[in-house]
Amino acid sequence: MKLVIFDMDQTLVDFISFHQQTTRQLFKKFFNVDAGLEEVDFSGRSMAENFIELARLKNISSEEVQKNAGKLLETYEMLFGQNIPRNGSRHILPGVKELLEELIRTDHVVVLYTGDSPGVAKHVLESTGLADYFEFCVYGTQARTRLDMVKMAIRKAEEMNEMKFRGKNVVIIGDSVRDINCGKEVGALTIAVATGPHSPQELAEHQPDFLFQDMSDYKKVLAAIG
Repeated sequence: MKLVIFDMDQTLVDFISFHQQTTRQLFKKFFNVDAGLEEVDFSGRSMAENFIELARLKNISSEEVQKNAGKLLETYEMLFGQNIPRNGSRHILPGVKELLEELIRTDHVVVLYTGDSPGVAKHVLESTGLADYFEFCVYGTQARTRLDMVKMAIRKAEEMNEMKFRGKNVVIIGDSVRDINCGKEVGALTIAVATGPHSPQELAEHQPDFLFQDMSDYKKVLAAIG
């Protein structure tokens, strides 16, 4: 039995155009500036980190962002929910549904971690119908760093299943170099997919255990989880 931890955005689903649309609306509403998510290296970061980085780029103080943090998050969730389609199944990336179907037939513990807030993740999971594949989710609003999120996921999985998950019995699957790096920090098996903004070359430089262009050949990904 292994603990398999999936990133969500750009790993399982591609809702990036809706995130970009929502970010532009948010920054226009609160700060009256044109600001696009694509202007920062957003992959593998929490929403708060991306807000602060984008604000810095637009000469908005981090103090002003932090002061409005609650309203920013609440408004983002509302706008994102309005922007995404009710049926987002076509935004599920190749091979993902098939891989998840295979995994739920095993004894592996499958969980989700995402830099998104609970409200945003709920919109995505309800739109795509993917919620039932995961035992639980850890959100970017619950921990300070990506590594803290992984540690939280491991602790929770161990408590729920009354067993230890250590070393390569933990599997991290994501599209960013940050997924690889936090996986290495805990000695996990790391599987990178080049379906996000980080190129195959960038991902390879961080030496994941496995690197796939995408998960369309889901049986190879399943074998890598192994």
